[in-house]
Amino acid sequence: MTDQRFRPLATFSGLRQVPLIATSHNSIYPSLTVTFEGVTLVVVRAHRFAWSEIEAINARWLFGHMITIVPKGGWRTFSATFYGRPAAANAVRALQAAGAPLAPSALAWLT
Repeated sequence: MTDQRFRPLATFSGLRQVPLIATSHNSIYPSLTVTFEGVTLVVVRAHRFAWSEIEAINARWLFGHMITIVPKGGWRTFSATFYGRPAAANAVRALQAAGAPLAPSALAWLT
């Protein structure tokens, strides 16, 4: 698998269990990169996660089509918001192909 980079509208870091509060965001140069080893999300800086460090990857609509990475440790989550569901679904397909731990909400976007 080759690395796949996606350009969401914006990326965010937020608090676990608090979906409407972002602790930081990036709408100038947001990026989501899927690799064989894991995923990298650029918010203010690059946040790299190996697949073994991720509890789940969720998908939902909340002011945009949002993919959220929930790490196993820590108090933050990391999200990428896409303009349309097709663009977000392409990112979910790449995550699935790489072996990401997708939650049922993300798997639903593949149909």
